[in-house]
Amino acid sequence: MANVDQRFGLRPVDHLLGLNWSDKVRRCFMTGASGAAYIGDAVDIAGSADASGAYPTIAPVTVGATRPIFGVIVGFEPDPADLTLLYRKNSTDRWALVCCDPFVIFEIQGDSSGVITKDMVGANAVLVGTHGGDTATGLSGMELYYTTTPAADATYQLLILGASTRPDNDISLVNAKWNVLISLHRLGSIFSGAQAGWKGV
Repeated sequence: MANVDQRFGLRPVDHLLGLNWSDKVRRCFMTGASGAAYIGDAVDIAGSADASGAYPTIAPVTVGATRPIFGVIVGFEPDPADLTLLYRKNSTDRWALVCCDPFVIFEIQGDSSGVITKDMVGANAVLVGTHGGDTATGLSGMELYYTTTPAADATYQLLILGASTRPDNDISLVNAKWNVLISLHRLGSIFSGAQAGWKGV
């Protein structure tokens, strides 16, 4: 039976240090024409801050090698102009809640371009799907990319830890769900592939 093709971006599910994922987030500001943003989008700092200077500006990451990630959007503060809006529209101001803990483990769906296999566990991989999402659910369209073959490459964005242990997850097919760490993290690269070991944090 085929895996359900239901993209959701990066979803925090666990913690590398044995802690519970604690919902600790950082308030960040989105402004300008950086594209729409969704829950589950990987983001990077955008080189500025809000008017108070206390909260950094962020934008969706450019997917691919060498593109660091600051964190993942896990929610938005309510928009007083539209309390039903579940995502951030392009060229609007919005407060985002970002998980930027480099030790949080995320679940993500593999894309449809090929089958990510068990032999790719321990390899680095990149994202695909910048600025794509579902305006009805507010969920990201980012996925784990197969076409850029996962490998022990410190310039890739994610580290594949293993398949999600859910009964409806068939790793022999496309769109399987995988657990990953952000390996090219803005707060310090953690892993650079299966053979390279720890990087300085």
